Amino acid sequence: MEFNKDLLFEKCQVLLKEATKLGASQAEVRIGLSTTALTRLANSIIDQNVAERHANVRTIVYFGKQKGSTTVEILDDASLKQAVADAVKVAKISPENKDFKSLPEKQTYDEIPLDELVSKKTINATPELRAEYATLAIDSAHAIDKRVKAVAGAISHGLYEEAILNSLGVEVYGAATGSNINLTVLAEDGKEQTAGWSSDNRNDFTQLQIKTVAEKAAKKAADGFGMKYIDSGNYEVILEPAAVGGLMFFMSYFGFSAMMYQDYISFLRDKIGEKIFDEKLNLWDDGFDKRLVYRGFYDDEGYPKSKLDMITNGVAMNLAYDTLTADKDGVKSTGHNAKFRGRSMPFPGNLLIGEGNSNLDEMIAETKNGILITHFHYQNAVNPTKGIFTGLTRDGAWLVKDGEIQYPLRTLRYTDSVLRFFANIDMIGKYSDLNDTQAKVPPMKLPSFTISGSQKE
Repeated sequence: MEFNKDLLFEKCQVLLKEATKLGASQAEVRIGLSTTALTRLANSIIDQNVAERHANVRTIVYFGKQKGSTTVEILDDASLKQAVADAVKVAKISPENKDFKSLPEKQTYDEIPLDELVSKKTINATPELRAEYATLAIDSAHAIDKRVKAVAGAISHGLYEEAILNSLGVEVYGAATGSNINLTVLAEDGKEQTAGWSSDNRNDFTQLQIKTVAEKAAKKAADGFGMKYIDSGNYEVILEPAAVGGLMFFMSYFGFSAMMYQDYISFLRDKIGEKIFDEKLNLWDDGFDKRLVYRGFYDDEGYPKSKLDMITNGVAMNLAYDTLTADKDGVKSTGHNAKFRGRSMPFPGNLLIGEGNSNLDEMIAETKNGILITHFHYQNAVNPTKGIFTGLTRDGAWLVKDGEIQYPLRTLRYTDSVLRFFANIDMIGKYSDLNDTQAKVPPMKLPSFTISGSQKE
């Protein structure tokens, strides 16, 4: 198996040398290569089969405290040098960031062995194998119920490589494979159309749980007929893992990022060290944990990752730092820089929640008046300083009364504060056999969750 480490380092050096030549006081470069393939399903047929290879080159230069950056997708030396020149132009007209002190200096790493991160079977996966999986998914879903009308979604896999170097000696290379199946199954009975969803992520493409995902999505669709409206109010709620994972993303983004804390946006401001959640809740970030599909030993500025205890027995413990925010607070980086959504900020992205001893059936049996939720979409912050978020249910929510599922519900909107609804947790379950969210999280039952709206038609 051949990788491109030498090529990436060589091209990174071209960028760094050009930055020095143009007078930058410091520079950071990152080059990523991705080789991905995808088979898309629609109307229970394969309607797209694509394979792509991309380069992504990010250059950051500093002139004192002035910063400029560019991102390009071309690897020839002339284009790389032009990217540096453009970043220099941006830096020279940018205001100073008075909080900036320095990029990270040379680091040592506890590397994760490459054979743990890279699967040969994923690299060698073929269009024919994806077609086999697509056929299995379609046939399995239609076999669940005659009302299943269409299977949609995608089956994908890829190899990702990157090198990060800076002018102070940081030099790191990483590679990883990943694969995913994501299905939405539609069902119709002549009066109503319903949808069910399921997903799985694996390092090894051949380990994707194709049949399980298809059957689960189809069963949710088949169980979705007869949707009814419910009034707004507080209900018990049973959150499947994908719903928990979605909440954890926003909770971590707005709560545990040191940047959000320093900017007085975080709902944890002045609450670190306090017990503000149920003692059953344990949340941490650990890029080395083998239970995660997507792992890593360094962050987006090439700083070594470390395990971060975020909530321990309900106590808010630590924030995620990168170099900039750590320098501002006079502490060490925790290795959580993330450059995404046009921002560079500390963000814990390798999340795990501790398991409990329960399961979904037990949670349903213990619910007097509640809602079972598959997952959320269109989530966002309403008031991040108070931890208030909102979102919609998707692809399946059901009313549960006196320990039994009663009927499916029309789309619901929740609006509530994590400081409130995670203050008490009735039950926490075991991890699912499916990796339907990037976080490793179990299902949960909460005694109170605020539904602020419900679709009437």
